[in-house]
Amino acid sequence: MAQFFTPKSNKLKKLSKKITLDVQRLDHKGQGVADHEGKVVFIPGLLPGERGEVQLTEQKKRFAQAKLLKRMGESPLRIQPECDHFGRCGGCQVQHLSQQQQRVYKQQALLDMLSRLGGCEPDEVAEPLHGSGWHYRRRARLALKVEKGELQMGFRREGSNEIESVRRCPILVQPFSELLPQIHSLLSSLKGKRQLGHLELTRTASGDLFCLRVLKPLAEGDCALLSDFAGEHDLTVLLDEGAQVRRLDGKPLAPFAIELGEMSEPLAYLPGDFIQVNDQVNQGMVAQALDWLAPGEDDTVLELFAGIGNFSFPLARRCQSVLAVEGVDTMVARGNERARELEVDNLRFCQADLNDGEGDPLWLKPVDLLLLDPARAGAGGALTHLPAWSPKRVLYVSCNPASLARDAKLLTEQGYRLKRVGLVDMFPHTQHLESMALFEKSGL
Repeated sequence: MAQFFTPKSNKLKKLSKKITLDVQRLDHKGQGVADHEGKVVFIPGLLPGERGEVQLTEQKKRFAQAKLLKRMGESPLRIQPECDHFGRCGGCQVQHLSQQQQRVYKQQALLDMLSRLGGCEPDEVAEPLHGSGWHYRRRARLALKVEKGELQMGFRREGSNEIESVRRCPILVQPFSELLPQIHSLLSSLKGKRQLGHLELTRTASGDLFCLRVLKPLAEGDCALLSDFAGEHDLTVLLDEGAQVRRLDGKPLAPFAIELGEMSEPLAYLPGDFIQVNDQVNQGMVAQALDWLAPGEDDTVLELFAGIGNFSFPLARRCQSVLAVEGVDTMVARGNERARELEVDNLRFCQADLNDGEGDPLWLKPVDLLLLDPARAGAGGALTHLPAWSPKRVLYVSCNPASLARDAKLLTEQGYRLKRVGLVDMFPHTQHLESMALFEKSGL
């Protein structure tokens, strides 16, 4: 029988026998939650009200993880998933719920996290911000690997490095979704297919990008096949050779445009830069950020984890000055270059590691408003400088409810109240839970 190793006891423990559990609720990752022998058990694939035959795969002091062997009964919340790869592909974990129910569970998970881990309740819960649930993803990376002479192209399976071969993906924007079979056929025909690392597809306002990671230079014949395909489907082919990214057509590599609608001129993007994958929801999120933060023409704004300026450029239109701090120097350079092109004189980007707790006199000055958009680890290190900034309002854009809850506790302990929170459904059908939280200094 299969076994796993438990380091604390230094003993081998057998996997559990088959047990039957009833799911009461969903956690923030969309897993079913059941109780067993005084522990919480997480079971992917089950919904509240459903019973399942499961096997425990991992046991900790307070919780256990289980895999579903057999589902018994069906929740009235369950729907038929749109994608044939559901349950195997690691991308969409909650397609068995309607989009409305996905938002209901995500919003409740967000509020539970804030209460349980952050010890705070919002004065107001905003309506979830959402867009179309299908064909929304403008950027995706597909894994490539040759196995037994055949090219595998797709996404990683849940909790595995194995590739789930995908020929259809209903969350990719068109034409990427319908082109997947032809892309697979093209890459399979290349003599250098074993030299391929991954494929990144990106929709920009300047055109559709086909960025191929190559471990060794491709032969002339393979480049010709790629060029013909690009011309037929109006794609710009980029070759990522590790040390550099270059255009297959030999033209100089210049930034591509990322639209922000009426809020700003387009951002300047190159492969490797971070952008939000859901254009529709991103534009709604930026508009909501401007509304909640309410910058005035005399306000000074500090933005942390600024990227290439998703919030920076729209903010600069509405306030006295914006200082945008970002850790990746290439994105800092891109932001400053774009600001010079647009003659946005009240916006400046600077580079800093915001997670090490070190400060810089350049950005440790008092400000009127603070906006944070950190990665999953949160903004704990940066928030140690909150007394130096003393902003009247703080807008926190989060991609992880656990780190948001932890940082919300830091903010409330330093005299801020959680005025408003809202779900941002950036990734429909997935476990990812994005949100926005507005904090105001007490007494204002």
